[in-house]
Amino acid sequence: MAHKMMRLIFLCLIPLGGHSQNDQTLSIGDSMPLITFKEIFNKSGTSISLSDYKGKLIIFDFWNKWCPSCIEAFPKMEKLQEEFGDRIKILLITNDTNKDLIKLFKKIKQPALPILSDDSILCRMFPHATVPHHVWINPDGRIQFITDGYNATSQNVSKILDGKDVKLNVKKEATDVDKNSELWKEGNGRLQKFIHSYSFAMTKLNEIIDATYCKYIKDTVNNTCYFKFVNIPILNFYKIAFGGNIVFTSSEFTYNNRIQFKFPEGDKFFKYPDDTDSIPGWEERNLVCYEAKWRVGNDSLAYQYLQNDANKFFPFSVKVEATEVHCYVLKKLNHLSDTKFKNKENSIKYTDSSYSLKNMPPLVLVKSLNNLALFRKLPVVDETNYTANIDIYLLNAFKDIVELKKQLLARGLALEEGRRRIKMLVIGPK
Repeated sequence: MAHKMMRLIFLCLIPLGGHSQNDQTLSIGDSMPLITFKEIFNKSGTSISLSDYKGKLIIFDFWNKWCPSCIEAFPKMEKLQEEFGDRIKILLITNDTNKDLIKLFKKIKQPALPILSDDSILCRMFPHATVPHHVWINPDGRIQFITDGYNATSQNVSKILDGKDVKLNVKKEATDVDKNSELWKEGNGRLQKFIHSYSFAMTKLNEIIDATYCKYIKDTVNNTCYFKFVNIPILNFYKIAFGGNIVFTSSEFTYNNRIQFKFPEGDKFFKYPDDTDSIPGWEERNLVCYEAKWRVGNDSLAYQYLQNDANKFFPFSVKVEATEVHCYVLKKLNHLSDTKFKNKENSIKYTDSSYSLKNMPPLVLVKSLNNLALFRKLPVVDETNYTANIDIYLLNAFKDIVELKKQLLARGLALEEGRRRIKMLVIGPK
């Protein structure tokens, strides 16, 4: 469907004390101007005026196409809108262009909530560094919360509508952080108060501009190796350090089925909480920052130093052990060659019901299987010894092990239970 370029048009602005119409940065407690938005992205020919929602709770959900957690939250926000009907209004705000969104919604389901695209006005009013970024405007028309997306729950909305006292976490993002500066120098040393070790380790930083990022720089001129981690879950830190790869999703310990916990309920300690009230506490325990620079020119030695610091600075004892474990083994049958690729396209696509692998080796399938909830505890090991590319198509096979085995068998692959000695990341108490 073709879409016209979207525009945000001010019909009317309520003057705000201390704010000009050219500098509309708003804060908690300010009144929200009565803005009219014309040509909504997914509601062609319609407009939305905030004046129509007096007496209702309005939630601005700022998001971007590159934010998986924003997109994953669309169904939750839709459900929230359905639950409270005309008592609330949820608007999805993005500065992505219509062209970007058209391309995105060819790949994923488009939400039913109104989408305001190519936005600059609201982003200026509510500057932010990370998304999802939520702004709650109470039924009186005043900005009540500027907060994280996880606070958009039925319980919190009910309290607001019932006039009850609600305290939500307020986002405190600094928008002038220099990501390229060493942390201890950034902002004339304003972050030094968070340092608790030297080499050095830090607690979670609320002021940093990015939610999480990792860097590894090898300077061959000065013969140095440099690591920088900001607000990274400690489990990911271990995967990077002991997997020897700055991209933890490329580590051999990417999946938790390659991790052994040597203390009671170890997996629960690291698991991101389902209860939103527990998220701030979880982040304080699990998110860490780290920076180090060493005069070494060897990657292997740099990661060895990183492993040493992981055990020195953080609360667990971690090591790699070759251990015999119960697992699933993928094996090649004689008729696997029948699945040989038929075109030059390289792709992997899957939905809740289908999985398509084109012109790629079986190892890619093994990685996909290890990422499934079906194999959350038991790893899948590749013993196909087959490096040629294949085509595989599976339908409704990822929720039932029996059905998965059946479909793989028909395509020349056997998935069998067994015991194998493989490297495991072992995490225990100090």
